[in-house]
Amino acid sequence: MMPSRADIDVPQHCSGCDRSFCGAYWHAQRVTRSEYHPVCNHETFRPISEHTITRIPFLAHEMNRHEQDITERCISQSGRTLQAVVAEWIRKLNNREIDRTRMPLNHAERITAATHVCSTCYEKLVSFLLYWFRISLPKYHLPSDASQREDCWYGYACRTQHHNEEHARKRNHVCRPTRGA
Repeated sequence: MMPSRADIDVPQHCSGCDRSFCGAYWHAQRVTRSEYHPVCNHETFRPISEHTITRIPFLAHEMNRHEQDITERCISQSGRTLQAVVAEWIRKLNNREIDRTRMPLNHAERITAATHVCSTCYEKLVSFLLYWFRISLPKYHLPSDASQREDCWYGYACRTQHHNEEHARKRNHVCRPTRGA
């Protein structure tokens, strides 16, 4: 268990999940890993702006691989990298241009590019931002096979998309639920 050291100005807790990370503290103290001093990797806990990403997280679009593939193709067609798209949406997050209601992190209203989060929470944040990226795209920016699909009534909350491959492919699930609305 990592003890809290309030006398230093080094973030030690992930703002997304409230877990402690000893690597940040030891790195600030210039203590390195050795045979006698095991130290957590400080790369797993850093400000959002210092994280990088090269692939769409597994959690993105409620783990719907078809929607992840469409997002990947949209990014590729735009001529940008995933990292560039994520950086753009982090700026929008900082400017409070995004509704944080469904953000899957603790303290969502306080999250900024300077907020320290762990790698797991960063992937959750990227998944959240990719939803906003996709939902903001006009249909004509989607690949032709994706732009022809109708929205699922249940949108991102659809449970069928997880066990019915045909339904997951046939309907758009990167949308808000309309059933019962």
